[in-house]
Amino acid sequence: MIKIISNYLTHRTFGTRRKDRRGRNEEKSLIFSLRSPRLCVMNFKIMCCIILACFAAAGVSAEEYDMDTYLALVERNNPDLLIRFKDIELARTDVALARSVFFPRAGVQGSYGRNFIEQTQSMAVASQGPGALVFQDIRTNFDNELILGVGISQTLFNAGAFSNYSKAKLGQAIREQSFEAARQAVLCAAKKLYVRAQLTLLVVEIRESSEHFSLEQYQRVERRYQAGAATEMDLLSAEVDWRTKTDAVMEARKNAELVLLAFRDLAGIPHSQAIVLIQERTELPESPESPDFGSVLAGRADYRALLLSRELTELEQKAARNAFLPEVSASFNYALGGMGNGSSLTGDYDFSSAALGITVTIPISTGGARLARMKAAQLQQEKATIAMSQRETAIESEIIELLLRIEDASQRFESAYRTVETAQRAVALAQAAYTNGQATYLTVMDAQDKLDMVWLNFANVNFEYLSAYYDWELAVGK
Repeated sequence: MIKIISNYLTHRTFGTRRKDRRGRNEEKSLIFSLRSPRLCVMNFKIMCCIILACFAAAGVSAEEYDMDTYLALVERNNPDLLIRFKDIELARTDVALARSVFFPRAGVQGSYGRNFIEQTQSMAVASQGPGALVFQDIRTNFDNELILGVGISQTLFNAGAFSNYSKAKLGQAIREQSFEAARQAVLCAAKKLYVRAQLTLLVVEIRESSEHFSLEQYQRVERRYQAGAATEMDLLSAEVDWRTKTDAVMEARKNAELVLLAFRDLAGIPHSQAIVLIQERTELPESPESPDFGSVLAGRADYRALLLSRELTELEQKAARNAFLPEVSASFNYALGGMGNGSSLTGDYDFSSAALGITVTIPISTGGARLARMKAAQLQQEKATIAMSQRETAIESEIIELLLRIEDASQRFESAYRTVETAQRAVALAQAAYTNGQATYLTVMDAQDKLDMVWLNFANVNFEYLSAYYDWELAVGK
């Protein structure tokens, strides 16, 4: 269960004062400006502390968030963005791995061998005449063998290595653009979630005010019933209306708590932390004009990622052709060894060697694998071209749809604004007529219920306009 502490201008009065159940004066501060219907009627000067009851008892302090603060927190702590950033770091390591092929590779090798059994081999040592040889067992090993070697190799030409390096660099650029597209999408979702949280809190306030009004009317009818000035039907109707409004308040509080749960999760805010939304909005942003489509495509990170993906298919095709080219590498090896018998490690026999070599590898036949790879790269390139064309059409349709949504919300805003004024006037007239005995209690409650509905509709229209506007900013790459 949540507790909401806020100051709003309710749908009862504009800047006036009223007494709550405890007799205290309460002035609402959410001003619904009457100067121009273009002003955003939700001047969300919302000081809405959403406090979990169990933590409120423990004295947990609330944290204030305006829109910019919340967006910065989302950008820093959102798990999806953190994972995508790790993908960029992995892409950087892929680039470093592909680049390493162009640098020399050096290694040092050393070995020591100890023979415990003497090895001999029968060899001819003399001749006793034609065809007669004298053989003797000759020792063929040393007790100690020590060898040290240094080797350096360098790739001189490898077309495949150049292609792999280019693909790694392009892969890093694609991941960076994908990250930017994801970042923009997450921030757009955060903006909409922020105003949705404000909307749900406003709904709670409207529901609570409506429930309070119904309670006052029920108590008033009860007094009139006890005085014989109202029927039992009026009393029962008032009680049913009050209890229905109480259920609506609980439903609104539950919905607000669910939205705030998502609000915390998106930015990595602890669930135990109380939230205060302090964003002020005095007017709605102006309806945008139809943008230049070329500028839109240039500003969209997801489209730039598609462009880079098509370049990647071109590199794949080039890499397939490079498989027909030879590979050239050079190597240099130097070795130093010593062998000895008994306790001597070296001395009986020492040697050294130095060798420089160049290796050329010419591919002749791979069973058609290279041709198949070239065909696959060509098909991938054609597929990427079709995907880009499809994406361009989708982006253009998306922008047109969003402009229609914004225009529709703007028109409904004007209608909802006028309806609110009319419903307020109807409530005032119904209350005056009921006080003078010219209308029934049901007339007052019917007018009040309609005012609740138009207030909720008005708040929802504001949210729909802002939601469509934020989607439009995302669609045009802002």
